[in-house]
Amino acid sequence: MLKRLKPLILCAISAVALAVASPAGAAEVLADGTSLTRVNGAVELSIALSAPTPFRTFTLDSPRRLVVDLGETSLEAMPRGLSSAIPEVSALRFGLFQLGQSRIVLDLAVPMVIESAVATKDARIHIRLVSASAADFAVAAIAPPAALWRPEQLASSVEGAEGLPLIALDAGHGGIDNGAQRDGVSEKDITLQMARMLRDVLLEDGHYRVILTRDRDIYIPLGERVEIARRAGARAFVSLHADVVTLGRARGTTVFSLSEAGESQQAVTIATLENRSDLVAGISVEGEDDQLTQVLLQMAHRQTDALSNRFADTMAEALWVYNDKEIKSRRMAAGFRVLRAPDIPSVLIELGFMSDKSDLENLQDPEWQLSMAENLLHGLNLWMKVEKDMRGLLRN
Repeated sequence: MLKRLKPLILCAISAVALAVASPAGAAEVLADGTSLTRVNGAVELSIALSAPTPFRTFTLDSPRRLVVDLGETSLEAMPRGLSSAIPEVSALRFGLFQLGQSRIVLDLAVPMVIESAVATKDARIHIRLVSASAADFAVAAIAPPAALWRPEQLASSVEGAEGLPLIALDAGHGGIDNGAQRDGVSEKDITLQMARMLRDVLLEDGHYRVILTRDRDIYIPLGERVEIARRAGARAFVSLHADVVTLGRARGTTVFSLSEAGESQQAVTIATLENRSDLVAGISVEGEDDQLTQVLLQMAHRQTDALSNRFADTMAEALWVYNDKEIKSRRMAAGFRVLRAPDIPSVLIELGFMSDKSDLENLQDPEWQLSMAENLLHGLNLWMKVEKDMRGLLRN
């Protein structure tokens, strides 16, 4: 099966990175002249650009962050590790936030407000932060409406013949949100490769329609990923990830369903990391989780909960049978925000753990990726049969 597709897929893998390049004519950040320094108790961020570009700055609370939005700008040459010697800044991230807009986010270890933010004639941006009280920071921490993520930029399309069951594939992370990182490899790139691979395998099989929540390196809020699937009328939602663990060791695939309590500390830890996606991208979600949880769980029918749990069981069983004999899949549950669709059976699959050397090698291997996609196809084929029987029983 899939012999005709295999050469095309393997050749296409090497081209994935090309799809994330910045558009021609975009400004570029220059490493020479870009810096983060401490000056008399203040923190100064200087960004050198190849050409002038529009920008805006603002701060957000819970957690405290400085956000710098740039027009169409390549951040490939942005120096890494700028925050390592600045105690007031705990982390610095950057990437594509949405079409035509790049974003730089500084996590602030202490409250600081923007004293000045100016652009000079030589295409440099200078931002100066000064210490402030927690109360003053909270007052100043407001995102301008123009900085909000725009859902109208989405162009997700359904592929496949009409009338076939629709599977929504969610490539975790993207854009400014790199996800887990290890040895120069980003989770967002692995998940996009796997989502594309699985899409091609499902379409080649001929029994499914497919929609990708993202088909390029762009950030999409967690809630919007669920809505993409719901608007399209998806029959099942599969979110793909490849995390790291810092305590203990994890290897192989893990299939998650939704549980607000979580089954283990490791499951809770992984869910917490994945749920930070919107915060990493500089979106304020203060209070959203509690409200979203209450509303969606009130809306959720017992039927969907039962289907999601059995969906996860079925996928874990399929991966157990078809996976490497030495690496058996695990079945867990945790409070992932991306699994909270009230009307679509949903699972999150950790394809492997980038903190494990063998897993990291596999995750980057096109042959392994194709084999995993075929395994997931087997799981979905089995699930379609199980779901039909379950819906009949639940209706009765």
